[in-house]
Amino acid sequence: MASIKTYTGIITICGSCGQPSFTDNEVGHQHFKEQWDGVYCPRYPLAGERIQIDWDEMSLEQVKAEYPDTYPYSSKLPAV
Repeated sequence: MASIKTYTGIITICGSCGQPSFTDNEVGHQHFKEQWDGVYCPRYPLAGERIQIDWDEMSLEQVKAEYPDTYPYSSKLPAV
């Protein structure tokens, strides 16, 4: 699964939930990994119909920078 923060392809909107989405040539239309637990979509991890957005470069960069990341990264806690 791709990260919205580093994705360089075309970002669309999911027609089922209104969140950012993208198309993977192997998997198809899907959500970004940051959305795994932060949005309800009946099709997750896939996405609904693609809605094309004519992004302004600055607004797209703002969405990428500020999109919340709810993905559970494993973390190594320091020994106590």
